[in-house]
Amino acid sequence: MQEGPKKTPPSIGPSHYTTFEDYWLEQDELWEISLKESVRQKKERIKKLNAKTENMPDVQSEIRHNEMAKK
Repeated sequence: MQEGPKKTPPSIGPSHYTTFEDYWLEQDELWEISLKESVRQKKERIKKLNAKTENMPDVQSEIRHNEMAKK
């Protein structure tokens, strides 16, 4: 049983990279974009958390000074 040459699936398509260096340059650029976006999202989450806890009362200090809890 002989099969023909393997073909690239249409979903992948032919490679648009001309050299190995082109491929890695593009990967480095994508990595840098991804890293910047991750840092931005982390800062956004921290800002959101800080905004939520900013208006909360300081319950811990009230518990420490509670006379009933000391008895």
